[in-house]
Amino acid sequence: MARRSLSLAVVSLSLLASLGCSSEDEGGSLPPPFQGLPGAGSPTPSGTATTPVPGATTPGSGSTDTPPATNLNNPQPTPSGNGTVTPAPTGTTPPVPTTAPTTPPPTGGTASAGCGRTQGVPAGYQVANTIVTFPQGYDGSTPVPLLFAFHGAGRTNTDMQTIDSRTVGSLLEQNYVMAFMKSAGNAWDLNTDYPRFETALAQLETDLCIDTDHLFAMGHSSGAQFIVQMLGNPNTREDRFAAVAPVSSSLFNSEPWNPVPTLLIHGLNDTQRPNDLNGAQDISQYARANQCPGATTQLDIGTCNSIAQGNPAVNPGCVTYSGCGATTLFCNHNDPNYIDNGTPTNHGWPCFANQEIFDFLQATR
Repeated sequence: MARRSLSLAVVSLSLLASLGCSSEDEGGSLPPPFQGLPGAGSPTPSGTATTPVPGATTPGSGSTDTPPATNLNNPQPTPSGNGTVTPAPTGTTPPVPTTAPTTPPPTGGTASAGCGRTQGVPAGYQVANTIVTFPQGYDGSTPVPLLFAFHGAGRTNTDMQTIDSRTVGSLLEQNYVMAFMKSAGNAWDLNTDYPRFETALAQLETDLCIDTDHLFAMGHSSGAQFIVQMLGNPNTREDRFAAVAPVSSSLFNSEPWNPVPTLLIHGLNDTQRPNDLNGAQDISQYARANQCPGATTQLDIGTCNSIAQGNPAVNPGCVTYSGCGATTLFCNHNDPNYIDNGTPTNHGWPCFANQEIFDFLQATR
């Protein structure tokens, strides 16, 4: 699709600042995962729960995908529902270029302890509960950025990679070491899963050649909420991410975290978030943490066609916030590829997401 360079938009934002799914569901019964797309192996088992984070506030274990705390602007908890993601129809998804250029490694990054331990991709490499993919040209000695991907409730890391975010062959997998983690339970739980995330991160940095200054995270639904919790929970206050890209998260009653470049993607009509259909509350927590005064400018990234039936054109609805302490983008889209109780809604991973996330992360390097 025709696109304006995101990096130029971010430069423009910086100048302004210088002047100033899925058959995921959020609970209830779950339909079986779709079988229409090729998988990437069996889901990785979740493993054993680790030591809880004392006093952490989490969405809880089980099928819930909503914040446990009462939101200041949303006193009623978000009800749950059932949902499915539309699998890509045969022959309708644009082919991914097989010769896309590998992005040069960032300059000024910090090499992890694993640099130089192996030549190329280590044979048979495994991380518990995690699918790891390697970019083109990974040589074991040049530091490469690391991108974690967190699935939605009722889903697996294999679902996230192959069906929900559809990253196989994308520029993301071609340029980043990617770590698709599996939650211990049905949904992400901060007490259980944050220690598991830290263990996986430590292993990846010890074994592989990672640029530790460029650690990123993206997530869908419960996985996006996990990112919010890591950033804002007083017992974690995660500050190692160089940028985050949550898709369909929700408002948590947290104190502002340290500013971090953020691309939030949230539908205009997300019925899995019935008290925040258009994400106005969702974006408010990121804008507040990033110290944004409130002014926005439309960001034209072009259009794409949904994988939903009929392949309708999608309006990404992206804006960039001016004068923030960190780059803040919000894409308020109308992609109807997520089905909630038989009705299309905008809770899913939209058709432009992977390209926009890639452009956004590249602009932070």
